Amino acid sequence: MREEKLFSGIYILGTALAIAFTMVIAVVYYAKLADIAPEVNRSRTVYVKGMAKRAVNDTLRWQPTSYTATQVKEWLYTLKSAEVVSATVNGSRYTSDRQYLKCDNHKLVPVVARRVDANFFKVYQFRFVYGRPFTQEECLNENNYIENATMPAVISRDIADQAFGKGVDPVGKTLNYGYLIRIVGVIEPTSSIMEESFGQLFLALDQKAEQVIEVFGQSFQAIDWEAEHVIVVLKEGCTVQDLEKELAEIARKRSVSDKEYDYSIIGTLLPHAQMKMSEDGVAHSWSSIFKSLFPKVFVLLLVPALNLSGLVAARMRRRVAEMGVRKAFGAKRRTLLTQVITENLVLTLCGGFVGLVITWLLLYVFRSWLFFAVGNTAFTLPEPTVDGEMLFSPLIFVIGLLVCIVLNLMAALIPAWLSLRNPIVESMNEKK
Repeated sequence: MREEKLFSGIYILGTALAIAFTMVIAVVYYAKLADIAPEVNRSRTVYVKGMAKRAVNDTLRWQPTSYTATQVKEWLYTLKSAEVVSATVNGSRYTSDRQYLKCDNHKLVPVVARRVDANFFKVYQFRFVYGRPFTQEECLNENNYIENATMPAVISRDIADQAFGKGVDPVGKTLNYGYLIRIVGVIEPTSSIMEESFGQLFLALDQKAEQVIEVFGQSFQAIDWEAEHVIVVLKEGCTVQDLEKELAEIARKRSVSDKEYDYSIIGTLLPHAQMKMSEDGVAHSWSSIFKSLFPKVFVLLLVPALNLSGLVAARMRRRVAEMGVRKAFGAKRRTLLTQVITENLVLTLCGGFVGLVITWLLLYVFRSWLFFAVGNTAFTLPEPTVDGEMLFSPLIFVIGLLVCIVLNLMAALIPAWLSLRNPIVESMNEKK
């Protein structure tokens, strides 16, 4: 490295850029797939997107249909393969509409609002600063709407600071969200990268569907809401196939009871990892995901490897005479090849370290684009925060090390092997 500063500098920089681009992809997918708080159950999470139905006499056209509140309670909360089941409705993160909270001083605070059931806080591991999550009993208690005319809600600490001031415990206080909401808990803000759990305002789903309620002297018919999607955390030891069998039995019974339509769950189960690895938000097979992703990573490694291989070949031509002398004194081809690969591995590891630094800089500076460019995420979410758990992990370190080794072998092995095949006499007569 001291003798050939230019070669070493170009080699390290080329390696760093190749590794940086590859590691950016690895870190982005890691942040979306790994069990990271609050989404600590991703590896066991399956999203259920309702059912598909078609007319009895129609053999072609399947139409999607959502689970209603009644069906969620009667069918899905009791699934034997599920540890916990949660339902969400009309998450505003999928829309461009801005939602606002109105404070007592008439200040408007923009929020990302979600309507969730009480089990949502069992699926996702939020850290509560004040209060607690709302309970299933509170969702069932119609007195919240009749006597108090308020809906139980959980807000994030940044929203609480804007609405009530920093350091103020807002539990028990109310805000206006078109109707009055009562704060029962405050959570630490989470990163919008966690798009399945992210929210700044969580409103309790009214579990008493199909009932008449009275608010401020007026009667309203409560609507039997339909779930945007149902989140299922599988029990330890249970598989997606176990869940699929249970839901298929539910679809069969519903087809028997409904004389007009047949029902199916084909295409409605979305395991978390497969959904996030698929660009269109549909759970494709692992083979199709690999076929889509492998060429991108291969090109990112192949092009720099070819350039670095040219550098190594040029360097080896200058060292042919040296190798000839060493072979004449008894050095084996394997020994010389190991030395060349080791030298290049040292340069590659140096480039890997520089590449990791570049990776972290890219992820921080371009985080609003990079993390939302992969997957089916709306750009209307707030700017994401990136914490250490996403960037520093044993898995990411191992991926970086493997990329370094693969890149080194691709760049150094072939030119070194070709150079060392020269006869000793030709090598010793080669000009430096």
